[in-house]
This record gives sequence, structure tokens and C-alpha cells, in this order.
Amino acid sequence: MMRVLRPVALAAALAVMAATPVVAAPAASAQTMRDRQWYLTTLDVAAAQKITQGEGVVVAVLDSGIGKHPDLDGQVLAGISYLGDDNSLADDSGHGSGMAGLIVAEGGNADHLLGIAPEAKVLSVRIMTGSAPAPGTWTRIPDAIRWAVDHGAKVINISAGGQVEAGGLEAVQYALDHDVLVVALTGNAKEFPGRTAVLEPASFPGVLAVTAVDRDSKVWDGALHGPQTVLAAPGVDIPMVSAAGGGRVVGYYESTNGTSNATAIVSGAAALIRAKYPQLPVKDVVQRLIATADDAGAPGRDPEYGYGRLNLVKALTADVAPVAANPLLSGVQGAPDVEAGSHTFPNALGDAMIQMLIIGAVCVGVLLLAGLILLLTRRRRT
Repeated sequence: MMRVLRPVALAAALAVMAATPVVAAPAASAQTMRDRQWYLTTLDVAAAQKITQGEGVVVAVLDSGIGKHPDLDGQVLAGISYLGDDNSLADDSGHGSGMAGLIVAEGGNADHLLGIAPEAKVLSVRIMTGSAPAPGTWTRIPDAIRWAVDHGAKVINISAGGQVEAGGLEAVQYALDHDVLVVALTGNAKEFPGRTAVLEPASFPGVLAVTAVDRDSKVWDGALHGPQTVLAAPGVDIPMVSAAGGGRVVGYYESTNGTSNATAIVSGAAALIRAKYPQLPVKDVVQRLIATADDAGAPGRDPEYGYGRLNLVKALTADVAPVAANPLLSGVQGAPDVEAGSHTFPNALGDAMIQMLIIGAVCVGVLLLAGLILLLTRRRRT
């Protein structure tokens, strides 16, 4: 049966954002927007942006579209809508605009939002809406990934998740084969009651799955997590641009919590790496991000933090040796190596099957030996 990620499931991921009041940009005498962007200090973004600001890199934002906002002027490339309205620059929820701002907002003065990679560009690929869709409509995530790859993206940000249509694994592999990094959220527990596992497409081999941490660098208690988690980044109390309809005023900002935010921040970090090292293949971009992460949680890779918390400056400056293969195509912790699209048994099940095969072979050998003895006995009697 075809597996689909319906827009209504994706729209649920906007609930946290929609519930947060929109607030006006602060006056000059009050706390500035830059003050509210606490993660700029945590990640030492000022130092990182002295190295590069992401020039020449295109990040595709597969989301609810990207609307107009002063902080996004000149930063957005018109793309495509898979909602049948042919308008990739519409945004009825504000989610896609918020993600775009976290990646490429220009900054201007301290009263404006500063993105992680303000000299990069975002490509709008509209796959979902904030309102309930007509029954039976799909988001076409695999098509959207392929389209973004074919239209110049070097990083693909998917701050959404659920159950992806058939062809999702192949689409991710298509991106990797064309040297494009796919970054996706692990998911928010509030939108998926009773679920604990990482959502698709973040759970697919080859996707850089991102979870969220708070101001204290602790993993957010609202995040889904699992062995596919790759990296943790700031995602709590994150201000972002609001550029949507529904009574919202263009030019205002709002603060939200979620793995969506963390995913966009990591996509911005990937854009900086791709700008600093334009010849670096995607496998080594991944290695640079995970090898320089600050270990957190259980030692080594763990289900909550993955390889650790994003260390932006170290990811740009450390001496990281190239790798022979993409680390994200080596399966997950506690499972055997597995290439995208292949199917193998987890270790415990594999061991059990090997034991069964050995026992079966012994039994067959015993039966054959008994049959041979019986045959020889009959021949002697005759």
C-alpha cells in the first residue's frame, strides 16, 4: 500500500507555532531582536560569519511557502508549489517564512532578525498549508526533493515530518547522488501523541536528523528522538519572522519552540560549510558537522542528542579528515550497516536467524546420516 504524508499531518506540526502570540518588533530602547536571538551567542555566530556568510549557496525550504517580510527582501528564490496553486511565495501559516528567516534573514540593524547564513538564498518549495486540505491530497515530498536538487539546491531543509509517500528513500538517495544534503526534523511529540520514534523523512538513511536543545543546552523535552538522531541545535524560544495571512501583520516577529527551528539552524550551518568549502562532497560536509559536535548525553552517539550539539565555529575551522563513505549511510547505532533502500535484519534478529540456520543444517545432516545408515543396513540384509 502506498505510504503518504498528507498535508493535514504536516499542518499539525504548525500547532505550537500557531498558538504563540505574534509580537511586534521591539522598540529601540527595549530588548532588541538580536538580544532575543540567544542562540547567536551560544553558537558564536558572529565569529562564524567572519569566516563566511553562505554566499553562493542555495537552500531549498520544503514547507508552507515563503511570504514577504523586510528581513527576507532579496533572499528568496521563487520555486514551485505542489498544492496546485502555482504560488511558491504564498504562506498561509507563516511556518515556511519562519524557517527561511532563521536560515537567511539579512539582519540589518539589531531590531531585525539575523539568519545563520545571510548571504545564502532560499528556494521556496511549497508542500503544505496551514489549513486543512481536501481529502486525498498529498504533499509529494519525493517529487519536491528531486525538484529542489534539479534546480540548484545544495542543502534541502525539511522542517516537517510524518509518513512519506512511496519513493521517499529513492528521492533522498537521488539528492545524495547529486551532492545535496537533506536536513529534516526528528519531530515534536505534541503533534504526534503516543509516538516516540523519529519521523520520516528524518528516519531515512542519509538524512541529517535534527533535534532541539534549550538555552541550557539540554535536549528539549518536547522532541521525538531515536537512534536515527544525528545532531542537536537550538530550538526553544526562538524568534522568527512572521509573514503570513490570517490577521498577522507583515514585519512582526514571534517566538516558538520546536525541532523545526533547530533543523533550519543546522541547514544554515550546512550552507556556511558549503560556502567555505565549495568542493567538499556531501559525505564530508556531514562528517564535518558530526565530528565537530559537542558530545552530550550518553558518551558517543545517543538517541537524544545524536552525535552531540552543533559547534558552528569548529565545524568551519577544525581539521577534519575526509571519509570514504557518508556516515549517515552506515545505518543506526545498534544496527548493521545498511545502504539506503536496502533491507537487513537488526543484529539480534540476525543472530537468531544464524543460530536457526545452524541448527537446521545440523538437523538435516543428522537425517541424511540416519538415512544413509538405514540404506546400508537394508543392502547388507539383502
